[in-house]
Amino acid sequence: MTLGRIISLDIGIKTIGIAVSDPLGIIATPLGTVRRGQAIADDIAVLRELLKNYEIARFVIGWPLKSDGTESENLSVVKGFEKRLTKEFPGIAVEHENELLSTRTARERISHDPNGRADKQSGRLDAAAAAVILESYLAKRKVDRDSADR
Repeated sequence: MTLGRIISLDIGIKTIGIAVSDPLGIIATPLGTVRRGQAIADDIAVLRELLKNYEIARFVIGWPLKSDGTESENLSVVKGFEKRLTKEFPGIAVEHENELLSTRTARERISHDPNGRADKQSGRLDAAAAAVILESYLAKRKVDRDSADR
């Protein structure tokens, strides 16, 4: 059982999509989007303000891998952000979840526009992608718990 909320981050070059679990770690809900600033410190400050009312159990970061399992070009950006995140939120575990197809899945769920332009501009798409990442992570945890109970 989770003693706090799990926060999922879909870290991009321009934005960070954020989703949050319920306290029991069952449901993923899109929370919002942070527009990236000039420095990671700016992004962390905005993230800290957005999450100030949540007891955070762990972060789950969308890990950008290609379909063949190799690292995508964006991985260095994600690794840099993760390094600063762990420094700024000491004691909070950080895990990775493959983000492959998370944006496509989110677009299919929320958009009537096949290109998703309005949703991308509003930030809804990035937050929904973070929720897809979190759902995948939560589903794996449930399977692991169910297996352990047998």
